[in-house]
Amino acid sequence: MRINLLAGVELRRADGSELPVATPKRRVLLTVLALELNRVVPTDRLVAALWGSGPPPTARAALQGHVAALRKQLDGEQLRLVTREPGYVLTGGRNAVDALEFDSLVASATGLPDPAAAAVLRAALALWRGPWEAEDSPSTLPEQAARSLRETRLRALERLAEALLRLDRAEEVLDELAAAVAVAPRREPTVALLMLCLDRAGRAGEALAVYRRTVDTLEEELGIGPGRVLLAAHQQVRAEPPRPARPAAVPCQLPRASRGFAGRAADLARLDAAVRLPGRTVVLVCGAAGVGKTSLALQWAHRNTDRFPDGRLYVNLRGFDEVGPVDPREALGGLLRALDVADEAVPASLAERSELFRRLVAGRRMLVVLDNVRQAAQAAPLFADSPEVLTLVTSRSRLEERPDCAGVLRLTLDVLGRADALALLARVVEPARLAAEPAAARRIVELCDGLPLALRIAAARLASRPDWALVELAEELADEQTALPALSTGGALGVASALALSCRALSAPAARLFALLGLHAGQEVCPQAAAALGGLTAGEAQRLLAELGAAHLVEQPAPGLFARHDLVRLYARELTDTLPVDRRRAAVDRLLDYYLATTAALTTALGRPRLPVRGPGLAPSGGVPVLDGPAGALELFRREERAIRTLVVEGARRGHGERVWQLAYEVAPAYYHDGGFLPEWEQLARSALVAAEESGSLEGRVWTSSDLGMILGEQGRHAEQAELMERAVPLAERLGRRPPLVRCLSVLAEALYELGGARGALPLLERMVEMERAAGDDRSAAVQLNNLAECRLTLGEPERALPAAEESVRLLAGRTDPALSISLGTLAEVRCGLGREEEALEVLLQALELDRELRDHRMEAQHAEETGVVLQGLGRDREAREYYLRSLEVLDRHGRPLDGIRARLAAPALGPDPGNR
Repeated sequence: MRINLLAGVELRRADGSELPVATPKRRVLLTVLALELNRVVPTDRLVAALWGSGPPPTARAALQGHVAALRKQLDGEQLRLVTREPGYVLTGGRNAVDALEFDSLVASATGLPDPAAAAVLRAALALWRGPWEAEDSPSTLPEQAARSLRETRLRALERLAEALLRLDRAEEVLDELAAAVAVAPRREPTVALLMLCLDRAGRAGEALAVYRRTVDTLEEELGIGPGRVLLAAHQQVRAEPPRPARPAAVPCQLPRASRGFAGRAADLARLDAAVRLPGRTVVLVCGAAGVGKTSLALQWAHRNTDRFPDGRLYVNLRGFDEVGPVDPREALGGLLRALDVADEAVPASLAERSELFRRLVAGRRMLVVLDNVRQAAQAAPLFADSPEVLTLVTSRSRLEERPDCAGVLRLTLDVLGRADALALLARVVEPARLAAEPAAARRIVELCDGLPLALRIAAARLASRPDWALVELAEELADEQTALPALSTGGALGVASALALSCRALSAPAARLFALLGLHAGQEVCPQAAAALGGLTAGEAQRLLAELGAAHLVEQPAPGLFARHDLVRLYARELTDTLPVDRRRAAVDRLLDYYLATTAALTTALGRPRLPVRGPGLAPSGGVPVLDGPAGALELFRREERAIRTLVVEGARRGHGERVWQLAYEVAPAYYHDGGFLPEWEQLARSALVAAEESGSLEGRVWTSSDLGMILGEQGRHAEQAELMERAVPLAERLGRRPPLVRCLSVLAEALYELGGARGALPLLERMVEMERAAGDDRSAAVQLNNLAECRLTLGEPERALPAAEESVRLLAGRTDPALSISLGTLAEVRCGLGREEEALEVLLQALELDRELRDHRMEAQHAEETGVVLQGLGRDREAREYYLRSLEVLDRHGRPLDGIRARLAAPALGPDPGNR
């Protein structure tokens, strides 16, 4: 099976018979997929190719229909049409598409001896089944593809003519050259070759007639004289002196490359590789403000001037400047003048200027740098559409909004790595100063986010103040209040100024959302959280985040997540502070409501739901993330912890009391489950307690006091824990509700127990057991029975602890519940206390299995250690060592204390000390 695109779209079977491609849109679809053979073509690009910039609402559904119809026509062996995110891919060998076979043949002719090259080029040109076509001829191909293929066909013909001239076989190509010149009468390289071939065939008079006709056309239509190529051909014919004409100068407009450029070896190599890709005539270097796009482009351009002997053009389109972007019509006027077009000969309209520019650069090996482009509409008229001309574009945008930019190859520039960033500093700051304070130098790089603009400003400040220690600047940058002012020159240059210009290019809704994102302290933001901030649907938020992503104000590290560099986050926070107080307060309330709903779902997924403490609130406008069981819930918590904690801390300061303590209450089980954020959890709980007190909520004071008491207990601060809970218990009794009272009594009992007061804790525990039994709450009763069993065990009464431990396990049996894991561990301790180690081992293995299912790393480490203790007591030292190592690994991974388990592993019977593992 074969796809023919050259001079008409055809789909043919292996026997040569044609399979009709029914509709124009289906032919366009087949063409785009065939030209991108074995590469995924995004759905958005296919929609743009079929319907242009204004597709109907049903476009995606219609596209699926066209894809299904084409898939049925393909044989599924030589050619297969496959759905692959984010679109579709047509797979097969390059020889199955005539246009690709043509490209391969033309490329393979490079470097061959003239006889072989001529034969290959002749075979390539033979694939074209139709006559030569003018640039404005109607085509079944997309416009850009048609222009590119016509240009490649002309260049192949010119290479064939050059080879045949050297072989003295010029007459073989005369008819084809004449036909090509008839449709491209202003293409000087083709005209020059026709003249030379006519002259070599003994038809000098006809060659001169072609010259005169071409010169007349150039002067009448374009107002220019013949260029170097045409003049040289005329001199070779030697029949008459050429008409006087202005010499065709080689334009070179490149600004000087930055002296502060450092590193970027990998990015320069990527750019080298990109421009070598066949058919890639436009390469976009995009990235965030201040990331060094222009510096990279100019550095590469100056290193590669020998690739572009016919000229290097440059225009700054000022897409993000204060004065506004340069009109493409104005930019083309400057480029035409650089190409020696007289002022009076520059056409008036944008379309005419664009056409003239393309004709003048056609066939010339040139570089065009379009710097600081704002939108695709600004850049597209300046694209040369010639395989000999490379257009190198820089922009903060990805330029994806127009179909004529669909074929642009995009290279996204990231911030500098540490080594390159330090090298940039060393270009300005004396290396001795950097060597004297290496830690401070690394800290400056880190706080500048590796952003070249920020690094250059920091370096300039250090260079201007040789008396400064680097650590002083690092401290200034570490303070979120002074970081952005420290990275400003006091004028228009600075990180904040650069980001402000990026924001000016946003739509009003995207700019509003960006400012509101300053209220979110997380490194990453999901569409649902953004929707809550803006009062949007998830779809609206996703669209606006995509716009921010196109402007490189956020990046997308994974589907459904948008990340910001810290400097961008700080700038958004500055914008937030300028918002009206009522708008900011409403956004914070919406975000608190969102996290209340999200953390409720999260703790439920972890198997640790809390009793509701608020009535049903409004559902978040964008919904909440879908959680993939305990693992997904834990991942979400770790990603969002900073944002939740900052929201609670700042919300307490700004009077959002009720929602603040409720959020701290809802998220507490996640902190307990993870076990790796104890200092952060304490900060959150103390802020929540202040919020509860200021809001006058007795319930809030009780619950947040009990959570804070538990945190103090986790840190071994039991005296503080007891003091806090002795104040909280009377508040809980005044509240008159069983669950919070039981919770306070339980935490107080824990504190007394740990302080050596097991006898004092015993009546509290017995009281709680009776309260929970009377209420018919089996789970809570089981928890208190477990605590009671532990207390009796401590008092040396294992036989009295056993009934409580066994009843606790029985009440929880069959549940996937962290409480059951704890109760199983307690039952194992009791059985060991009674000398029943084998039965204890059986129970501990059940607990470990449950811990793995719950992904409860804290309890998994504890029970693995306890299993090792039991095994060691049974003389099974080798197995004991395995469980100790497992406990060590889990503790180490989650930042828990390691001394105790290392001491166990150091026992002589267990083998060598694992050291600093």
